[in-house]
Amino acid sequence: MNSIIIGVISDTHIPDRVPGLNPDLITALKVEKVELILHAGDVCVKRVIDELETIAPVLAVRGNRDFMIRKYTPMVREIKRMGVKIALMHGHINLITYWFDKFQYILHGYKRERYLSRLPKVVHGAGVYVFGHTHHPENHWQDGILYFNPGSVSIGDFPNFQKSWGLLKIYEDGCVENRILPLD
Repeated sequence: MNSIIIGVISDTHIPDRVPGLNPDLITALKVEKVELILHAGDVCVKRVIDELETIAPVLAVRGNRDFMIRKYTPMVREIKRMGVKIALMHGHINLITYWFDKFQYILHGYKRERYLSRLPKVVHGAGVYVFGHTHHPENHWQDGILYFNPGSVSIGDFPNFQKSWGLLKIYEDGCVENRILPLD
């Protein structure tokens, strides 16, 4: 059965928090033979996209730290692969939502529900919502919809942080396999 293998990353934060892409990520993307890379924002500089494109085509969206690459990164992308509609966004939505989330995070910590309710309002009818921003990996099915955050390939700000990335395999019948993979 035909399929497509998609590597999913987010929050590279280069060079503001780390100097370059994790070599283990580059190796993993090649080993998994990804055919497309989705970057869910906070790319920070275009050379990240250029380096990833030596492995596979890249579709990226703008994160809250992507002011230097605005012309290369829309806020949202709607992608269709193997009949499955994928909504790709960073997750911060806009400046007001960004600050509201910061406040909520300080008061209550990370809450998945904030994103499960918000993302479908931005893009209607997706089968997969790919987002970043939180640095918290999320691999959650609800009502037949996948909410997928690969976590951060660079850094995190919570206890027991583990760098991670994601892999989606979408089959021609619309079936989606989804995994979060740790990085050293």
